Amino acid sequence: MNQYSQNCTVSSKILESRKLAQSICIVLGLMATSANALTITHGDSVTGNSSANLVINGSFETGNAGTNLGWTPGTHIGGYPGSEVAAIPGWASSYPDGAYGWWGPLGFAGAAPADGLNAVYFGNYFNTVGAASSIAANGVITFTGTPSFAERPGPVMLSQTISGLSTTDTYHLDFWTSGESNTSGFTGTGLFGLDITGEGTTYLMLPSSSNSFGASERYYVDFIPSASTITISFLNWGHITDISGTGSELVLDDVILSAVPEPSSLLLFITGLVGLLGYGAIKRKNV
Repeated sequence: MNQYSQNCTVSSKILESRKLAQSICIVLGLMATSANALTITHGDSVTGNSSANLVINGSFETGNAGTNLGWTPGTHIGGYPGSEVAAIPGWASSYPDGAYGWWGPLGFAGAAPADGLNAVYFGNYFNTVGAASSIAANGVITFTGTPSFAERPGPVMLSQTISGLSTTDTYHLDFWTSGESNTSGFTGTGLFGLDITGEGTTYLMLPSSSNSFGASERYYVDFIPSASTITISFLNWGHITDISGTGSELVLDDVILSAVPEPSSLLLFITGLVGLLGYGAIKRKNV
């Protein structure tokens, strides 16, 4: 039992409100779990604090008024928009020869962009992992060996470096995913990678009509940064063909990184509530 949980022994007589005591204990429980190691969950709702987003151009709206543009200049194996940009503002990119990344409304994803007009597609042709895999309920994919991804020379990757973080605070990363033709066509098991400095690469399942996620899904990642400056990267190795059917490729939007409220701030808030309640009880006793 930690210090926050012990505080829940405050009796309902002192607080004179069992409901308030229960509410305070719930908040204290959240405080106790706010400093966990990296955890990954998923859902449909926006849980990140967009007004305090530490990611630049996380909705991919800056620099594009709603036109499909290419963001992987060079030669291309797959289809590619007629116009392209050297880079998406706020983001750094790397990709192998033949990649075909699209940035815009797309039109071929299983769902419309989550925020605004644009999303980003990581086109990288077909590939195999070359290792047996298992998929957890939270969408994390693990392999019995190291995936080879031998059919392509490397992943298509978007990265952003973020500075000024506290190495004692917890941060919440919330982002939206979909896939190319993931409701009709590429409905097998697809994957992408999430790499956070100090955490390594985590493989995650792409949404598909053949799994419980459907056309789109948000991932929620909570972590304590290993340094005050970290890089967050999203990676795609292509349409994976050797897990189950032919999987889709990553479509990304609405990337939000925000700090989780510090336990000290929450404790101060609760202390204020208890003080107000005590003042009210004394006032009633003196009436």
